[in-house]
Amino acid sequence: MSAYYFRVIVDNKPNGYIGFVYAESKHDLFYVIDEFCDPYSVQIKKAHYGGYCRFIDIEKDEFDKEQNEFSEGEPLLEEKGWRDPKWEDFPYYYLK
Repeated sequence: MSAYYFRVIVDNKPNGYIGFVYAESKHDLFYVIDEFCDPYSVQIKKAHYGGYCRFIDIEKDEFDKEQNEFSEGEPLLEEKGWRDPKWEDFPYYYLK
């Protein structure tokens, strides 16, 4: 299982959106990122650790959007280590 941060790139620069994903395969990684944005518009960076904690009201079976915490491991401003993912080794039907 691999964990990555991803950031959205627009006009050759980060637009401010950053995410955290983990997946068992490159195929799964592609589709998890696809749940948030276009996987062809991101750069990725290997995550060494990270996490979040969310409050879920069990009686109402819903979560409180205001009560979320994320670990301090996010590389928000760090430029080192980001790279373009190599999706091109997927079968042709995964490509644009």
